[in-house]
Amino acid sequence: MNFKKGLISAVLCAICLLPLAAQENSKKFENTADISYQYAPIYKILDSADTYVVIYGKYGAKIGTVMIPKKWAQWQKNEPRKLTFRNTPPKMQSFITIVKKDGEFHKVILTVPPSKLNPIWGIASATKTSSEGVETVELDL
Repeated sequence: MNFKKGLISAVLCAICLLPLAAQENSKKFENTADISYQYAPIYKILDSADTYVVIYGKYGAKIGTVMIPKKWAQWQKNEPRKLTFRNTPPKMQSFITIVKKDGEFHKVILTVPPSKLNPIWGIASATKTSSEGVETVELDL
């Protein structure tokens, strides 16, 4: 009988002290980076000489376009890449991800099939598309 009472009181004490331990541990993780993400489905990617034109979905069954310079995908010394490609997982639709760090544009990630034979890929006219002067990408959702 005394063993049961002792065991019950020990469990109750542990339950009461658990929130205090959790509060102390949460103080260790207060310094977090301010990173935010924007996602949108991709309907088409048009490839030209120096630009990717991404046609994406907006709220209300609307579409938007974004110009992304191809040079962002190339490695440059002492500078992170601003454009990254990922393979589309099976049974998922292609999508674009805009990563912002501290409210500023950081990078864009295109999750698309790697094969240019996929219907999502197309060709754009090099004379009608230009990404000169493009420093950031914003999705108008």
